[in-house]
Amino acid sequence: MAQQGVLDANFQAMIQHFQSIKQSAYENRTNNNPVPWFRPPTSKWNGDLQTEQGLIALHRAFETNQAERALIKSFQPDKGNSSDGTSLSLQIEYAAQAERAYRARVYQPFHRCIAHYAAREKGHGEPGGALGIAISYINSVIQEGAS
Repeated sequence: MAQQGVLDANFQAMIQHFQSIKQSAYENRTNNNPVPWFRPPTSKWNGDLQTEQGLIALHRAFETNQAERALIKSFQPDKGNSSDGTSLSLQIEYAAQAERAYRARVYQPFHRCIAHYAAREKGHGEPGGALGIAISYINSVIQEGAS
């Protein structure tokens, strides 16, 4: 069986972008400095949150097309192994959760969002936090499946 597990390039860029933003935001917030607005990478989306087309295009910042194609391919006879289903599904789900979280933060009232915001930034910005371990965890699943 040929392993199909890959690290989706857009997923990796998104995770690294978020981790960097969160670390910077935590440092700024805890030192009473201005914190830049949290947004996904805008290389595939222009930042428009005011129009229906902009909200549809927002998904491009979170897309995992490479992982989705590899996951479909891994379920064909003699094409994949069990780590493919795990590592590829994890990437797709991480990105989907990040998109849902961003949309919720953008459209929920301030008082609801700020209640959880600082703690998430601290945890997401740390090397051992949710974003810090995502790539290494997925790579370890891919490596285990190759052996």
